[in-house]
Order: sequence, then structure tokens, then C-alpha cells
Amino acid sequence: MYSITEEMVRWLAGLGFAASTEPPKTGNEFVTVERTGGAVSDMVDHPAVAVQCWARSAARAEEMANAVRLAALTGELPRGVHSMRVNAGPYPYFDESTRLPRYQIFFDCAAQLVD
Repeated sequence: MYSITEEMVRWLAGLGFAASTEPPKTGNEFVTVERTGGAVSDMVDHPAVAVQCWARSAARAEEMANAVRLAALTGELPRGVHSMRVNAGPYPYFDESTRLPRYQIFFDCAAQLVD
């Protein structure tokens, strides 16, 4: 079965980011992906996806988020993703649990439903 979150993680890793679906236990610069909603129509998935960039400084977290946004809008998309649109962000979203600055971007995507 196709997973938008796993494909986004692979895509972000290809861009040079330490990426996963959960924050790592250690590290101070990483990116996470989570599906926050979406719809399905005519065998096309329309996921809403949050990409969160953590770093030691807010400036670095914003720089990472801007790089993700630029890649999504101008570069090769993740496997199985037909289009990505920035719904919101990047914007600051401090994380109390890690005490690291974080910037978040929401994407609306059109993706394949199955492999």
C-alpha cells in the first residue's frame, strides 16, 4: 500500500535532511512528516501533510522549511505525488517537548492511492 508519509520521508532524505515520521530520541536538526487529514476521490488521494523542521535556532529551522518549500514548488516531487500546494507556512511552531525551535509547513497534495 502506498504511504504519503513514507514517500515524503524518502524525498526529504534525498534533499539531505534527517527525516522521519517521529522526532528522534537524539539530535538537534531534523524534519518530521505527518498526515493531518485529506480526502479521496476517483482513486486519487488528496492528503494534507505537515512537514516540521527542528533546529538549534529559529533562523536555521526557518531556513530548512524554506528549502523544503522551494523544493516542493520547483523540484522533483516525491514518488507517487502528482502535485503539492503550500496551504500554510512556513511559520514558527516551538516544541516544548524538545525545547527546539521548529517551523511548520502544510501541504495539500494529490497522490496515487495505491502502488
